[in-house]
Amino acid sequence: MSLTIRQKIFLGYAVMVLLTVIVGLYATWSLNALNKLTTTVIYDSVIAQEKLAKLHDNVLAQDLYEKRYLLFQDVNAGDIFWNRSSEFKSLAAEIGKIYPSFSDILSDISVSHRSYNDLFRKEASLIKRNNLKEAETLSSNDLKNSLNKTLALIKELEIRLKDEQTRHISKSNILGERALIITVTLSIVSILFGVMFAYLITNNLTSSLEKLKDATYSIKSGDFDSLPEIKGADELADLAISFKEMSARLKELEAVNLDANPLTKLPGNLAIEKELLTRLNEIENFSFCLIDLDNFKAFSDRYGFAKGSEVLKWVGDTLSGIMKTLGTDDDFLGHIGGDDYVIICAPERMESICSMIIDRFDKGIVTHYEPEDLERGYIVSIDRKDKPAIFPIMTISVAVVNTDRTVIREPKEVAEKVTELKQYAKTFPKSIYVVDRRRSR
Repeated sequence: MSLTIRQKIFLGYAVMVLLTVIVGLYATWSLNALNKLTTTVIYDSVIAQEKLAKLHDNVLAQDLYEKRYLLFQDVNAGDIFWNRSSEFKSLAAEIGKIYPSFSDILSDISVSHRSYNDLFRKEASLIKRNNLKEAETLSSNDLKNSLNKTLALIKELEIRLKDEQTRHISKSNILGERALIITVTLSIVSILFGVMFAYLITNNLTSSLEKLKDATYSIKSGDFDSLPEIKGADELADLAISFKEMSARLKELEAVNLDANPLTKLPGNLAIEKELLTRLNEIENFSFCLIDLDNFKAFSDRYGFAKGSEVLKWVGDTLSGIMKTLGTDDDFLGHIGGDDYVIICAPERMESICSMIIDRFDKGIVTHYEPEDLERGYIVSIDRKDKPAIFPIMTISVAVVNTDRTVIREPKEVAEKVTELKQYAKTFPKSIYVVDRRRSR
């Protein structure tokens, strides 16, 4: 009788299953108790630790934006301060839900944090009345002391959380050791029987496994074509087929990876062209968005290559975050190179995505400039004729072509239209997105 590998292995492990049942009830009870302890206590502790870390970061962020508000009287800094304050309250409430027993210290933290917020209101009032000296004194004394008190209370809460976590981990270790003894005993007995049955089927499998091993080395070395030919009706024959499919996919992924931009890790020109061709061959309409940074070269010349690369990576991360928020798995984000990026999405999502790109870019790009350049509103750099020139703070331009309005048959047509739109967008002295609203006849 010809048996499949699955049937052979099943017969080999039948004895081990019988042995497992003998101690199964006890092992199940121990592991279930350990699992409950892990999921209800340790898991909660890890979540609480993460939220506590965010709580700490929020306080430090408030301190940062308090200082910015004091130095620059920046309204946005004040708004961000209060946003961080709201996040702080939410995080403290969430920790309280996880650990009601810590309500006393959480209450002290909330009182201290409210005091810190009240002092900031007082500081903001002094700044509005142009009493900057008093505001600075308040910031360096009362506000600083209130911040340190809040941080000290958070540190105390962190210590209590760690003590609670240590206690429960110790309890889980005791249960784990007991379960381990039972599992090891069962494993030793099962291995003795398993070795005997494994020997009976080893000779049957050796040849095919050697072929699969050779195929693995071939794939590892980059040879995706030297794959095994295993004939038969068992699982190894199916595995050989899967190897071929995997090899084809790895070959495709290797090409995509080599094409990916080394800085942002986003798909490059080959992937963009392939995605565009695929979309053009499909019936559904799409929006092709070309994203370009204005005055980037001047920025890079002024601040250096490293800062320029930092901005490009930041833009890539920002676009990725936006696509995770507003996009879907069907949307595409790529990096042509330099300061040019591409988004392909459904027309109905295009406007919201472009609006968020402009909003986040304008709010974030200022953090990459020196304060004195921001205060002037421009930088002095070298133009294309190697002469000093004035360049405004960087903006972003998005050129959009919608296939629901324009008949496009090949990628070249898309490139021509978005290039034309991009040049038009750059004539505006601000971040903007422009859409080709002309209909093809």
